[in-house]
Amino acid sequence: MDLLLLPFFLHLSILCISLSLIVVVVHRRKSRNTKLPQGKTGWLIIGETWDFMMAARCGTPEKFINDRVSKYSPEVFQTSLLGHNMAVFCGSGGNKFLFSSENKSVTGWLPHPLVKILFSPERVINSFKEESAKLRKFLPELLKPEPLQHFIPVMDSMAKDHLKADWFPYKQVKVFPLSKTYTFALACRLFMKTKDPEHVSRLQNHFNLVTKGILSIPLNFPGTAYNRAINGGNMIRAEILAIMEDRRRELISESKEPEFIDILTRMLLVRDENGNPMDDMEIVDRVVGLLFGSHDTTSASISMVMYYLADNPHVYMKVLKGSFPLN
Repeated sequence: MDLLLLPFFLHLSILCISLSLIVVVVHRRKSRNTKLPQGKTGWLIIGETWDFMMAARCGTPEKFINDRVSKYSPEVFQTSLLGHNMAVFCGSGGNKFLFSSENKSVTGWLPHPLVKILFSPERVINSFKEESAKLRKFLPELLKPEPLQHFIPVMDSMAKDHLKADWFPYKQVKVFPLSKTYTFALACRLFMKTKDPEHVSRLQNHFNLVTKGILSIPLNFPGTAYNRAINGGNMIRAEILAIMEDRRRELISESKEPEFIDILTRMLLVRDENGNPMDDMEIVDRVVGLLFGSHDTTSASISMVMYYLADNPHVYMKVLKGSFPLN
């Protein structure tokens, strides 16, 4: 029976691939009539994802950008990454345009392969703009003086413990991976009140699968980096759902409101105008978004600060003494 069905599935696969290639060719022919920046979109479907991925793995992702800047334009060029045609702005004028035109000429957007990794398959994300607006409603509460008074001692204590365990015993360290470990543990503590080192380590292992697969070619087959990233995202969501169940039990058993309410607990307590709680998977997606958004950005900033302090010993000594002028 299986052998009889094999030709059918083979022909069906060829038909699907042929139709997808026809759609891409038609789309490209239509796009030729549109005024676009200089550049190229590479191979069909794959685009220039492979070139970018190879540059990133060699530790020189900027080479991918610089090569195209020198070849096409220092301001903007077109390419195709993760199955989507896109324009890359490089100059100060492009940055000014992006930041001054949010929700006017441009809006927040994520490629579909990233959405499949970062968001629950049960939820349909109709508008990334709306999702961002909903998430931002919770952020002002975290930036008030009262929460900040709680954050700073926690950050200071965790930083000291991290330096004592992972930096001081060694003459030489790799700053970027260590800073990622610290910032992820800090995010788990502040966003979800998760303290257990083994739990944080397990979450970070899942998260590493996600970050490694995000810039891979989006082929969802067993063994590919993209497939492992999707599985990693699913495991992270399962872990957060378990934390939410534990937190609900804690809230029921506690006689009074806790002194500090982390963002996960705040989402569990919030109600809409009809008195309905937030959907569980919506909460999970927002927590994953916060973890993802705070990961590489903060780690990269810490690493760059350490690099320039090491490269400028006189500045480092002034910072160490606390006598560096602020003006």
